[in-house]
Amino acid sequence: MMQSRVGGGFEFRRKLVTVDNPYCSILTYVVPDFDEQASSTIDDQDRAVIVIDAELLKRDLPYAHFLMAHECCHHKLGHVRLTSAKLGQLGPQPFYYIKPLLKGMELDADTCAVKMLTLTNESGAIEEARQNMLSFGNNPTGAYYPTGVERADNIAKTAAGR
Repeated sequence: MMQSRVGGGFEFRRKLVTVDNPYCSILTYVVPDFDEQASSTIDDQDRAVIVIDAELLKRDLPYAHFLMAHECCHHKLGHVRLTSAKLGQLGPQPFYYIKPLLKGMELDADTCAVKMLTLTNESGAIEEARQNMLSFGNNPTGAYYPTGVERADNIAKTAAGR
């Protein structure tokens, strides 16, 4: 069920559409032409938010479900707070502190998402995510992220209970 709400911040100051996220109670915005497919952040009022691409939500609902669970996991596991933490007078953490952690955080969020989707009997979403990751092959799935093969293997191992 989609409903309209006024966005509290991050980079938007217009009326945005939200979607009920079945994996957590974090406000989830649906944004047209969102380059990253999905993302987790904190808005200017220090609230946890998730953003997902509107076209992806329409085109590939099982994969969108994996991504919503994955982004919930980034919040649940403390990744978003960690990467948004302030270092004294310096403001948000400089990227070079975060860069070495990104690969592990992505794999951890994938593992967490697979466990969530297993509990909700969404094996199709898990397999869709694995296939999407395989499409990256041996290329990273984002800057300083694991390769598609690494993520697909992690998803498969977690789904198999290993």
